[in-house]
Amino acid sequence: MSSAVSRILAKHNDRIIATRSIKARDAVFVDPPHQLHTELQKWMKQNGYKQLYSHQAEMFEKAHAGKSVVITTGTASGKSLSFYLPVMQRILENPSRRAIFIYPTKALTKDQYRNIKEFVAFFGENRIQAGIYDGDTSPNERSRIREQANIILTNPDMINAGFIPNHNKYGFPHIFANLDTIIIDELHAYRGAFGSHVSNVFRRLLRICEYHGNRPRFLCSSATIANPKELAENICHTTFDIIEKDGSPMPAKHIHFFQPEYLEEAQRKKAVSEELKVILPELVLSGIRSITFCQSRRETEVVTKESRDILASDPMEYGINLSDKVSAYRGGYTPLERAKIEKDLVDGALLSVVSTNALELGIDIGTLDAVVMGGFPGTRASFWQQLGRAGRSGSEAHAIVMLKERPLDQYVGKHPDWLLHADSENAIIDRNNLYIQLSHIRAASSELPLTIDDIAYFPDLGEIIPLLVKEGELVEQNSTYQWSGDISPAHEISLRNVSGDTIKIVDMDKQETVTVVDIVQAKKEFYPGAIYLHDSVQYKSIQLDLESKTAFIKEVDSNYYTEPHKPGDIVVLTEHEHEEQHRINRFFGDVRVTVNVTGYKMIEFNTHQNLGFTDLTEILRTRMDTEACWVEIPDIVVRTFVATGKAPALEPDKSPNKVPRYDYSEGLAHCLRAAAAMRVMATDSDLEGSIFSFNDVETKRNKYAVVLYDGYPGGLGFSEKTFDYMDDIIKNAGSLLKDCSCKNGCPVCVGDHRIDKNLILWALRNFYKELSSPLSGVIGERINRPQQSALPKILWKDIQEKWADVLDRFQKEDRFGAKFLKEVIKVDQTAEMLVLYLPASILKIANNDTVLKGLKNEFALITETPDVFTISMRAGTETDIRKEIKIRRMMGNKDEE
Repeated sequence: MSSAVSRILAKHNDRIIATRSIKARDAVFVDPPHQLHTELQKWMKQNGYKQLYSHQAEMFEKAHAGKSVVITTGTASGKSLSFYLPVMQRILENPSRRAIFIYPTKALTKDQYRNIKEFVAFFGENRIQAGIYDGDTSPNERSRIREQANIILTNPDMINAGFIPNHNKYGFPHIFANLDTIIIDELHAYRGAFGSHVSNVFRRLLRICEYHGNRPRFLCSSATIANPKELAENICHTTFDIIEKDGSPMPAKHIHFFQPEYLEEAQRKKAVSEELKVILPELVLSGIRSITFCQSRRETEVVTKESRDILASDPMEYGINLSDKVSAYRGGYTPLERAKIEKDLVDGALLSVVSTNALELGIDIGTLDAVVMGGFPGTRASFWQQLGRAGRSGSEAHAIVMLKERPLDQYVGKHPDWLLHADSENAIIDRNNLYIQLSHIRAASSELPLTIDDIAYFPDLGEIIPLLVKEGELVEQNSTYQWSGDISPAHEISLRNVSGDTIKIVDMDKQETVTVVDIVQAKKEFYPGAIYLHDSVQYKSIQLDLESKTAFIKEVDSNYYTEPHKPGDIVVLTEHEHEEQHRINRFFGDVRVTVNVTGYKMIEFNTHQNLGFTDLTEILRTRMDTEACWVEIPDIVVRTFVATGKAPALEPDKSPNKVPRYDYSEGLAHCLRAAAAMRVMATDSDLEGSIFSFNDVETKRNKYAVVLYDGYPGGLGFSEKTFDYMDDIIKNAGSLLKDCSCKNGCPVCVGDHRIDKNLILWALRNFYKELSSPLSGVIGERINRPQQSALPKILWKDIQEKWADVLDRFQKEDRFGAKFLKEVIKVDQTAEMLVLYLPASILKIANNDTVLKGLKNEFALITETPDVFTISMRAGTETDIRKEIKIRRMMGNKDEE
C-alpha cells in the first residue's frame, strides 16, 4: 500500500512542498517482573506474550511499589497492558479491591472494555468482574456493577454526576471504601476547560474517599506533551513518577506537506476541503485504508458528502460505486451510529473515515495505511496522535498534512523540521478558575457539609462560602455549611460545554432527536435558516426555541451550506495589571464579551462561492465574563488606519449589523493573535481576538486596543501569558508578516489579500518608535467631544441618594470613569467629601492623583459641587474583593443567555 500512496502523491507532486521521513524503531524487550502473579504469567503465556516492552515492565514495578505513575510512550505502544497487569495483580491478591478506569469518550470506553473482557474470560467471573457504567448502561447492569464488579469503566461525566453525589447509597459506599486504583487514559485530553473541570471533580472524589477512610493511587497515560507529570499532579492532586522511555517498535513513517493550489482567476488558494474531496476518492479507489481529520463538524460533513458525490457521480468510469466506503465520524452521532462505523472500519467494510478529533484518541479502528490532516491540528501533541493512527500493523505509513490559509499552518509548511524536532507544548489547565471552583464547591456542599478544613481541597472556599450563604444556597449549622436544595448541583455542571444548558435538535417530520448540543453551539449552528449536515444528510433549521431548549429542523436538499456572522462587543470590567514598555501600553484584566449572531452567509458546495448574506430577524446573543490582555494601538496608527477609509472597527458610528469587507485594524489584530497563539501554544478556541475602545484616564479620550481574550468564562491563563510575552509577540508578528511569501498581503498574514501588509508592518514598528504616517494628510489629534452636560446638574447633597442617576449620566454621556464607577460598592458623603468604597484590588490602580483629578472634573460638570471638595477612595472590605466581584457576576449571570 505504501507504493499506492506514492503513486497518488506523484499525481500531485507540484503540491507537495516538503517530505520528511521517520526511521523505523526496534522494540526493547525485557523479562516479566519476578513479582508478577503466577496466574498473570499463565495469562501472558496463553496470549503469546513471552516478554514485555521495557516500559510495560517499568510501569508494573512502580505501580507494585504503590506509586502513582504517568506513562507517555507513543501511540500503539501497548500502554493498555501497562495498566492491566498491575491492576489485575492487586485484584487477584484481594478481590474486594476496586479499580475505576476513566476514559474521555464513550467510544474509547467500549473499545477498552473488549480488552478487559479477555481477563474476565480467563480468570472467571467468580474472581474478576467488569462493566461499563455510563449514561447508556441499563439499571440492572448498573446494580450488578456496583455490587460485584472489581473493574468499572466510566467517564468523568459519570464520576461527576453519578458516582460522587450518590457516595452514601446504592452500593457506592463499598466502592469508595475499597477504591484501590484510578486509571486515567489519554490524560492529555484533559486540557483547558475540560481538564480544569476534571481536576475539580477529582478534588471532590478524593474528599469523598477520605470520608470513607481511603486514599486511592493513580495510573495515567498521556500522549507526548511537555509537562505530563505536572498535568497529572494538577489533575489528580498527588505526586507522580513518570515513564518516558518507549520500548515498543515503530514502523517507518513518511510525512508529506501539501500546499493547496492557487487559483489565478479567483486570486485565492483552494480551500483544504476542495483538495480533500479529490484526494479521498483516489485513496478509496486504490484500496488504501485511511482516516482524514477535519477541524470542525461542518467541514467533516462537507468533505464526506463531496467525496461521496464524486465516487457516485459516474460508476461506469470506475466500474463500481464506492461511495458507501466513506463515512463521517464526529460528536453528535448516536452511540449506535458510532459503534457501527467503528466496527465497519475494523472489518474493512469502510475504507475511509472523515473525522473530527473524536478519533484522535486510541480507539481501535484496525490497521490504516494513511492519515490525511485537513490542516495542522493546532498542537504538536495532536499532530503526533493523529499521525499514530496509521502504520499500526508494522508496515510503513504515510501522512498528508494539508496546509490551511492560517499563519501556523504556513509556518509548519516552511519549517517542517520545527514540527518534527521541537519540544511538544504544555497542556494548560487552571484548576483554581473561580467560575469552575464555584460550580464544584456548590456540588461538594451537597455531597458532604463543608467545613473550614475543606480549604485543603478548594483554595478559594473562604471567598465563595459567604456569597453562597448570602444567596441562600448554603445554610450554616454548627460551623458546617450544608446545601439547601433537594437536587445535587453536580447535574448542572457541564464538564465539556461552555454552557451547562443543552438544546435538543429535533427532526420535525420524524419527531426524533437527532443530536444534543450546548446552547452556545446551538446559537452558532441552529439559527433559523442554518444548514446542518448529519452523516451527509442535509437539514435546515426552522426554529430555535430557547425557552423549550429545542431546535426544530427539516431534511432538505440544498446546494449550499451556511456560516454565521458573529460581530461582538467587549467591555472592561476590572483592570488588574498595566505596564508600559517602549511604546507598548498593555493591560490585563476581566472583560465581558458579547457575541451576536446577526445573520449568515450561504456557501455553495464544491465551488465554495459566496451565494449571498441573510440577516436574522432576531439577534442571538451570548455573554461571557473572562480574562483578557489588551494593547493600546498608537494614536498615529489609528489616524492612519481611519485615513485609509478601510478601518470600520475604528469608526465611532459603526453599526454592529454591517459586515465590513475588510478592515486594517482587524488586520493588525489578526497577525497579533496568530503570533500570540504560537507563543503561548493556544488553539483557535483558547485565545480569541478583536478590536475595542477604552477611555484614557489622562487625556479623557477614547483609545483603541487589540484585545486577546480567553475563550472560556473566568479565563484559563492564555491571555495572562500573552500579557507577559507581549513584547515577543509583537516582534514575532512582524517576522510572520516579513516571512510570508505573499507580496502585499494575504489571508494568512493579515487576514485579507486587500490589506497592505506593509502598512501593518509600519503599525507594528510604531509600538517601539513613533513613525510618521506613510499616508499624506494624516496629522493632528481627533476632535474631543464637548465636556459640558446639557442636562440640569444634580445637587451635591443628593449624590448619595441619587447615585443610580449619577451612574446613568456618566454612562449616557460617555464620561471618564463611567465603567469604573460601576464597581463602587458603597457611597458615603459629607459637606465637602465624597467617599467611594471599592474592591481592594481596584484601589491598587485607581487611587492616584491622575484618576482623582479626572473624576473631580467630571463630577464638577454634572453636579453642583462645593467650591472645595475631595473624593476619597477606600477598601470595601478586608477580603479579596476582586474574587468576590467575579463570583457575584458569575452568580448574577448564570441564567443569562
